[in-house]
Amino acid sequence: MTGAVLIIGALLLGISAVPYIVYLAGITWGKKQEVLMPLEQYPPISVVISAYNEQKNISDRLENLKACGYPDMEVIFVDDCSTDNTRHLAQETLDGLGFNYHLLFNDEQLGTSKSYNKAIAAATREIVVVTDADVMFKKDTLHQIITRLMSSTTIGAVTGDLQPEQTPGETTELEYQYRSIYGRMCEWESAHDSTFNFNGALMAFKKQSVVRIDDKHGADDANIAFAAIRNGYRAVYEKDAVVYESVPESFTVQYKQKIRRATGLLEAMRENDDLVFTPRKFSKFYFLRLWMYFISPSFFLVGLVLSIWLWIPVFILLVFTSFTRAFILNQFYLLAGFLNTGKNVQVWESTSSMVGK
Repeated sequence: MTGAVLIIGALLLGISAVPYIVYLAGITWGKKQEVLMPLEQYPPISVVISAYNEQKNISDRLENLKACGYPDMEVIFVDDCSTDNTRHLAQETLDGLGFNYHLLFNDEQLGTSKSYNKAIAAATREIVVVTDADVMFKKDTLHQIITRLMSSTTIGAVTGDLQPEQTPGETTELEYQYRSIYGRMCEWESAHDSTFNFNGALMAFKKQSVVRIDDKHGADDANIAFAAIRNGYRAVYEKDAVVYESVPESFTVQYKQKIRRATGLLEAMRENDDLVFTPRKFSKFYFLRLWMYFISPSFFLVGLVLSIWLWIPVFILLVFTSFTRAFILNQFYLLAGFLNTGKNVQVWESTSSMVGK
């Protein structure tokens, strides 16, 4: 009986590992994206920032945006019913920095996607960049993401590479290990066709490819990618467009953040699962992602329990590496996110205000 249980457990672990093995092979030996040269002339863009209670970040965020030195941009700032001084500080800083800008104030809290749809409708440029109020760009980030977006008429949307700020701490190290693999997986998908694993901290798209975002189901970042893909465009990842975010020092806070993100992603995937049947290379990668996100977590955890006595020596060795801890934690986040689906993740929740709590 014990032998049969161990065999079943090992089988479940093997099934859960299949998509990860495929991706590991792909990012190691697979196709790479084309290396691009800077554009001779950069097109005008509309930069959308939607915020809720970000008074401690918004001035620094806008100064960081100005320091990017992008030649022609307008800022559309949406205040989603902040109860602090975000609105006043945003307007004061935008005036002081000499931005061409529009301020939009929601009468009721709309959440991320509805706020973005409102801003997209108000944008006067044909290229829109959306970003968060609590992150920071590298100096060349806007140039890099627009270079990728304009490199092909087949590309409709691009996301940047989200990295944790380099502050000491266990949660930061875990996030760094996770992000280092996450980005390479998205790059591999992008080299062949598209990725829907977008980072909400930085996304750019052509208005003809993303007319509006699904504001009823799932996360705004994945829904922007899905919108572009449904309209026949590619949605790709640009590793050189780097954006930094603060990582919560507390595991409890990080857990809540991760569950929220996983919930939004899984709901968006469920709403777009028909794309697995599209006659594009993307469908094959989407099938693997569905396997990875909906099947692997439960199979992995059940398999680990059933074969625990066989795997204890290996587990003890691996648990001391931050990458392995990040992988195992991600299985828990995905499973918890699946169990959390159906709850509202559209309403804004300032992650910066949670840091350190």
